[in-house]
Amino acid sequence: MIDPERNIDSQESTAGLEDYIRIARDRAWVIVLSVVVVVLAALAVSLTTTPLYSASAGLSYRTNDLAAQVSGYGLYVYDYERDRTIESAVAAITSDTVLAEAVRMRLATQYPDSDYSGSVSVGTTEGSDLVTISAVSTDPNEAAAVANAYAEEFIIYRRNADREAVAAAREAVRDQLSLLTPEQLESGYALMLQEKDETLRILETMQDGRFAMLNSAVAPVRPFTPQTRRNLVLALVVGLVLGAGLAFLIEYLDKRVKDEKTLERVTGLPVLASVPAVGGKWKDTKRGTRSNGVVGFEGSSSLLLESFRTLRSSLQYFDVDRTLNSIVITSGLPQEGKSVTTVNLAVSLALSGHRVVILEADLRRPMMHQYLSLDNEAGLSTVLAAKTTLGKATQLVQMDVLVPAKERIEKDEGGSLSLRKNLYCLPSGPLPPNPAELLGSAKMGQIIHDLKKTCDYLLIDTPPVLPVSDSLLIAPHADAVILTARLYSSTREELEEVRSLLSRAGVRVLGVVAGGIKKKRGYYYRRGYGYGYDYGYGDH
Repeated sequence: MIDPERNIDSQESTAGLEDYIRIARDRAWVIVLSVVVVVLAALAVSLTTTPLYSASAGLSYRTNDLAAQVSGYGLYVYDYERDRTIESAVAAITSDTVLAEAVRMRLATQYPDSDYSGSVSVGTTEGSDLVTISAVSTDPNEAAAVANAYAEEFIIYRRNADREAVAAAREAVRDQLSLLTPEQLESGYALMLQEKDETLRILETMQDGRFAMLNSAVAPVRPFTPQTRRNLVLALVVGLVLGAGLAFLIEYLDKRVKDEKTLERVTGLPVLASVPAVGGKWKDTKRGTRSNGVVGFEGSSSLLLESFRTLRSSLQYFDVDRTLNSIVITSGLPQEGKSVTTVNLAVSLALSGHRVVILEADLRRPMMHQYLSLDNEAGLSTVLAAKTTLGKATQLVQMDVLVPAKERIEKDEGGSLSLRKNLYCLPSGPLPPNPAELLGSAKMGQIIHDLKKTCDYLLIDTPPVLPVSDSLLIAPHADAVILTARLYSSTREELEEVRSLLSRAGVRVLGVVAGGIKKKRGYYYRRGYGYGYDYGYGDH
């Protein structure tokens, strides 16, 4: 039985490396598409962006003590500490209109139509005497010319400012001299003023503004933007991260079960067998439509036959006391492989020498008569309605078209001569207006009891569990239940609801058959299925 207390959510929250690899493999198209889109977008932006060139000129701040040579006067008012001087220089370069006009006049002949506002920036390093002037332009030569022009004009600007300060001090000394009388001009005081005037004259000629050109700007060879190679590398990284994020988001929102490990975790049941996709039918057939191209085995070593041999062997572990005689095979929703599993398991059991009867208990959408080419005028419905007997309604299945060519002889796999009489089927018969009442009747239980006496295995194909309650009415009359699910179709919510219904019904559930496996041929070879295979089914 299913354990209803088993915590699914806690187990689903632990994803291992195998889960991440599976998600990346299944959602590879999302990752690739994200990378392509982001890279193409980055390439488009890079190709359409106007190239910009940046050139830089370097200035060096130098401390001098020329003012200290003039004693007794606070003449050099511009002699601030170094940090404040450099900060003032940076502010003047970026905002002084006189300096900007001087640069414009210098470059007017070479670049008459250029606008330098906003194209110049100044950078400094804390604790350093270096000032970097950078200019940006669509023309590399213009960028270098603007940077050099600002550097040179700033040196001139600073030099003139310092000289004007010294000249103002010299003018003050001369004013004092002009106020002296002829007699005072012969005094020591007048001599001292004359010495100061001469010192200031010399000091004025020596002023250099304390800034000197350290290195001139050179026209760059490559633009600093756009950097196409860097942009593409970053776009690749961003695309991979974005794609991986989208892949995991889509995986989180996608509630379909995609592998056997998750199927076992959600249902709380072991996977009895993994049935490969056959001719694309498992993958492409939509709900509400049927295909009869997936029953029977065309090769004695086919992957499909091997899967049902595995299922047949799994049943032996549950039948150690020889009490497993009747099995209900159902699913959560239509088109999840219950009828196909019933037929192919019956054929596999018949090939091993067992006498098998298929009971078509799906009185809503029966398919056994089509799969097995049987007459459906009489069947379960007519037996329940007492219009015919069980023996007359049960039909022998012609197995020649269902088994491999090598098996189309009177002998079965065990050497018995009863292969052609090993498989029988009681079809549904005409569809009744009240299937639930018929299937829940005491007579239905008696029919199952009588059929169990006539065979080794009674396989009961029932309607899906979720749409109708027919399966839950029949299951208590059988020894066990096998659930079928279709990978990439069955959802976690659906399987959890099926699990809950079967648990409340108190029936014995052996396990689940996983259909629609998309493993490639090499997967089965690695698992030991590769010996002697001459034909196999897969996605085409």
